[in-house]
Amino acid sequence: MSSNTFLFDKKYWLLRHALFWAFFYLDEILNLVGLIEYEETHFSHLLVIILIDIVLVYSNIYLLVPKFLKKNKFGLYIFLTAIQVFLTVQIIFWTYDAFHPEEIDLDAPFDVTSYIIQSIQELGILFPAVAIKLFKSSWEDNQRIQELDQLEYKTELNKLKKQVNPHFLFNSLNAIYVQAKKGSQNVSDSIMALSELMRYQTYDALEEKVLLSKEVEFLINYLEMEKMRRTGFEYNLDYDTSISNIRIEPLLILPLVENACKYSTHLEDEEKCWVNVSFDFDLDTLRLRVQNNLGSATFSSKEAYSGQGQANVKRRLELLYPERHSFRAHQNEGAYYVDISIKVK
Repeated sequence: MSSNTFLFDKKYWLLRHALFWAFFYLDEILNLVGLIEYEETHFSHLLVIILIDIVLVYSNIYLLVPKFLKKNKFGLYIFLTAIQVFLTVQIIFWTYDAFHPEEIDLDAPFDVTSYIIQSIQELGILFPAVAIKLFKSSWEDNQRIQELDQLEYKTELNKLKKQVNPHFLFNSLNAIYVQAKKGSQNVSDSIMALSELMRYQTYDALEEKVLLSKEVEFLINYLEMEKMRRTGFEYNLDYDTSISNIRIEPLLILPLVENACKYSTHLEDEEKCWVNVSFDFDLDTLRLRVQNNLGSATFSSKEAYSGQGQANVKRRLELLYPERHSFRAHQNEGAYYVDISIKVK
């Protein structure tokens, strides 16, 4: 087992934390089992003190550190930590009095030195925990950035492949040719949709982020081409133009729409196939739903439907929006749903 595995693997979480607390309370533990002897220690009192310190440490590293320290709100973090330490020391002295009532001297003056010493001891436990938390977060951020760089490289290759997709292009041109022979008035619109589709994949999709309006326009062109190429296919895209200035990663949604179009063809005769795409924005959260009908051709599992495209979208969301997104896919009453929410800055 490598050091990186032990330090960062989730399955060793409990062991890491147990070793942390054993290190700081080693002398008390050894005293309890009789290996060393320097003062009388009550097990129940020691357990209470450890629980108090656990509350101090974990409330700080899991609440105050991410909400204030990592967001550069140093003054507020120091102030709240000072309050935490003061309350912790006060509670520790109260518990000491409860376990040692015979030592209480009501006439004794307030002992500032004891409070200072106990506060230093509490900081001696808290600061190493905060340092470990910051180091672990920094390491995980670096790993995520490296993995994202690798994924973006692979995504770049996929974008280039999509630019020259002869099968899709051939089918689209063939459908336009059939329209032209029939004298359809939609030929010019079809040619424009195909042109915009190829232009977006060739130029705009190479940007780091694009306007949501451009991504929606691309999806409409894609769905229009699908409608032109297939009979009995309908789609609906619900989109509020007031959120058009939101910026997202290009082609992030396309694999889900491709899946929906692909599997909406698994229908019985005379069953119409349809795909619905909707965007919604509330406060700082962008919500997306991709829905398609499955007809009689239901799937035995979600994985049988989702394929590699959905897995790639989920992984990109994990890397691009860590702890700022949700992904839910489910099948219900002959339809398949994918719901995504993203907290955008």
